[in-house]
Amino acid sequence: MKKLFIGLLVLALLLGAGLYYLVSNLDAIVKQGIETAGTDALGTEVRVDAVAIDLSAGSATLSGFSIANPEGFSNQDMVSFDELSVTLDLASLRSDVIRITSIRSVNPYVLYELQGTQSNIDTLRARFPAQASAPESAPGPQPVIGIDAVTISGIQGSLQSDLLTTPINVNLGNVNLPAVQGTPPELAQQIARPLLTQLARNAAAAFSDIPASQLRDSAGQAVEELQGQLEQAEEAARSAADELRNRLGL
Repeated sequence: MKKLFIGLLVLALLLGAGLYYLVSNLDAIVKQGIETAGTDALGTEVRVDAVAIDLSAGSATLSGFSIANPEGFSNQDMVSFDELSVTLDLASLRSDVIRITSIRSVNPYVLYELQGTQSNIDTLRARFPAQASAPESAPGPQPVIGIDAVTISGIQGSLQSDLLTTPINVNLGNVNLPAVQGTPPELAQQIARPLLTQLARNAAAAFSDIPASQLRDSAGQAVEELQGQLEQAEEAARSAADELRNRLGL
């Protein structure tokens, strides 16, 4: 009986130590998870400077979030945020679906870079076909996460291209995504394509509004092609939104 008691005590201490390690290192674990999953999904490096999680308040803050340019473009970041703040529905932590009620961005920035008429954003968007296939199954059980809405407001950007005499700073407006729900790999497909499509649409529209004086002489045909791509991006954005609503029964 004494040996059993000692064994249970040792087990309790080990479990307690493991739980303490998990909680005390949760920020670092989540940071690594975001960087690994994001890089795998996008095919280009995703970085997070720091993660701060407050379980008691149901909130998390990601500082210094960035997505690197895809291969073939400059070594600048394509997307960056000074901060992303996430709010959780604490009651949902005990349910089958963990619900995120809000995601707020601080100083969102997007670089729209053209090599000819191919943009960095469209290069990444091509990784997520309009008819999304089922994502590869990850080992072990996957949590189901619901996000009520994603709104990114006041996106500042820079347009860079050999069609321009100099890079141009622009306001790329807002991005609004509908409610989504699924496992992390499913969410990556549900969010990435409509997000990148809206960014491409906003950036292409800004590019088509550039005064002729800031375009090189050879840019006329390329601008026409970009305007055609803008129309395609708008149609793709509508199709992606309709498909997502149908899947969620909205």
